[in-house]
Amino acid sequence: MADESRFPHDDQPAVESDEHAAERLATPEQWAAMTFAPVLIDLNKFGAAWEQARGVVARTAIELLRLDDRALTSHFMAQDAPLMEPMETYRALQDEVEYLKTHMEALETASTRMLCVASRCVERRSS
Repeated sequence: MADESRFPHDDQPAVESDEHAAERLATPEQWAAMTFAPVLIDLNKFGAAWEQARGVVARTAIELLRLDDRALTSHFMAQDAPLMEPMETYRALQDEVEYLKTHMEALETASTRMLCVASRCVERRSS
């Protein structure tokens, strides 16, 4: 029950960020006029090992989320060292959160670039 307070209720209006409000104010023509340079990224950093690491953490989170508090407690209490595994899992999840924060700006930039390109495509089709 305590988790419910972290999520907005359906009857409350969603809070819009300043960034999203600004995006709505730009016209398709303004988005189409924006320019950007390429970002040099070593694709080798994002190979099979990277995908495996992200997948392991995602699967762990899914397994944890599928259990209620009693089942999760029982799972860890059944371990030889009941405190060790949850603390290691906690640290791994927190490390992943911090890692993903470093990628949020890149994802936002890529998303904005797609909006620019989509605006150009709309502008071209209407010409």
